[in-house]
Amino acid sequence: MSDLNTAAATEAPTATVAPAKPGKSKGLTLFNRLAFIIAALLALMTAIMLLLTVQASRSAVNMRDEAAATLKQAGEEFAPYWCSQITPENVKKFDDLHTELVTMDSEIQSAVKEQCYKKTVINDLVASNSPGEAFDTSTNECTINGPSTTITCSVTVKASEDMKKGLAMLSSATVTLDMTVRTTNNALTSKGHKIDNVATLTVDSNGNGSTLFTIPYDPTWGEYYKISATSFYPNE
Repeated sequence: MSDLNTAAATEAPTATVAPAKPGKSKGLTLFNRLAFIIAALLALMTAIMLLLTVQASRSAVNMRDEAAATLKQAGEEFAPYWCSQITPENVKKFDDLHTELVTMDSEIQSAVKEQCYKKTVINDLVASNSPGEAFDTSTNECTINGPSTTITCSVTVKASEDMKKGLAMLSSATVTLDMTVRTTNNALTSKGHKIDNVATLTVDSNGNGSTLFTIPYDPTWGEYYKISATSFYPNE
């Protein structure tokens, strides 16, 4: 007898289905390749730029060293020439020599100063100062002798502050004085009689000096006078 109550259909076992694997993305793979290529190119470019920078730096250093060597040689050749020109006989050329030196490269100027520093001071003092402004001669006194044939003068000379600074590095300065005698105290109405080189004196390194001189005199010149510094030369 069939057991209707137990006659149940046997269920078939449920099969396990594996999840489907996603397919490879061709677009993503191409992007990765492009990104790799770009990164490689950037790395290469960076390396090239670094190499070029290093080479440029080395080239600049070499050029700077060559320029320095050239300037040093130029200074060694220029310094003896320039220093030899600083003499009392060459005073008229001092302005040009001063311009020539100050327009040179600093390395050449240093070479000159190293060889003859005091001469650079002498040149600068002469080129930068006029005698009348550099030395004050206003403290003076003159006396005409009885027969009015000679005039005797005493003069105190003082250097300006700028001149004192330069003289402090030197031993002294030789100053030449001129004298003008007039019939009136007005240069416009009286041309005057000029006597050159009435005296030469030494002004010390502190900027002080004095002198006494006697020169021939003619009463027709007048009794008004002026004594001036007309040239000077600093001494090492």
